[in-house]
Order: sequence, then C-alpha cells, then structure tokens
Amino acid sequence: MTKEKWLLVFLGIMDIILVVMNYTGYVLLFLKPTGYVIPLVLNILIISVIIFKSKLSKVWTAVILFTGIPILLFHGFIVLWMDRNYIETVTSDNQQSLVIEYRHATLGETTYFYNFYKTKNGFVGKHLDDQSIEVIVYDGSFIDPEGVLGLGKEKWITENTVRFFTQKGIKDVYLSPSHQSTEME
Repeated sequence: MTKEKWLLVFLGIMDIILVVMNYTGYVLLFLKPTGYVIPLVLNILIISVIIFKSKLSKVWTAVILFTGIPILLFHGFIVLWMDRNYIETVTSDNQQSLVIEYRHATLGETTYFYNFYKTKNGFVGKHLDDQSIEVIVYDGSFIDPEGVLGLGKEKWITENTVRFFTQKGIKDVYLSPSHQSTEME
C-alpha cells in the first residue's frame, strides 16, 4: 500500500474509534478540553495533502480547506464559549478516580454544572450517566466552583461511591452502574 492509503486507513480507524467511544459513553480525557479539535485538524490536513498529491483536481483541496477551516474555527469558538474546566483530584484507595467537568453560568444567580467521568488510568474516562449535579447560588456573588462542589472535603463512602458536601447539601456520586443516583439531601 502507498503512504496515502496508510494515512487514510489510520484516519478511518481513528475516526471509527472516536465515534464508537462517543456512542458508548467513553472519552479520551486528554481530548475532552479541546473539543476534539486535534482529530478535526488531522482529518482536514491529511485529506487535503492526499488530494493535493493525487491526480484529482486541485480545486478539491481548496474546497476542503475553505469549508473545513471555517467549520474548525466555528467549533473552536463554541468550545471556547462553553468554557468547560476539568479537575482530576478525587482518587480512591483502589486507584479509581473521578474526572470532574464543570462550568458555570451567571444571570442574577450563578448556576454551576458538574459532570463526572470514571477513570482508572487518567487516559480513558466513562461518563457517569444520571450523576450530573446542578447547584444554583442565589446571592449573586461568584464563588469558586471547586468550593461549591466541596472539593477537598469529599469522602469515599465505598469503593464505588463518593460523597460531596456541596453548598446545597450532600450529593453521592456512584461509579458503579448498579447504584441509583439520589437527590441532594
């Protein structure tokens, strides 16, 4: 096989892996903060180089670049606008850990949104469905998102349960799918 075919095979395998991971709830944690900009750039560059080197019209290279770059810029703007942050600090004794994705929105009151990802190695994470937390602070002051969640005060109840002492009550996060989420007490 030629170099171009190997590049297309690599690109196809990478894209299939990312799509399958997305539909099964898994994520590559190092790509999550960038909004998958790196795979998008790789797709645009590799396809453009292959078309440019092939016997196809150079117009196709221009079409891909002039449509791909604005899409990439728009996607980058959306990722920047969403302003998601990530923390990996909650670790249990058996080496399980949580990656916490958080963001906030302020309009008179501040709403904090938290999503959790279970990981053992810090590379691949599994989104914990139905474990998200939303905390609304009405006093109008901006509070540190880690402080609202109670990071640093969390407690591992069992090997699969983490308890957070949020500003609005206690929230248990279950790493095992067999547990049901509970409302704040």
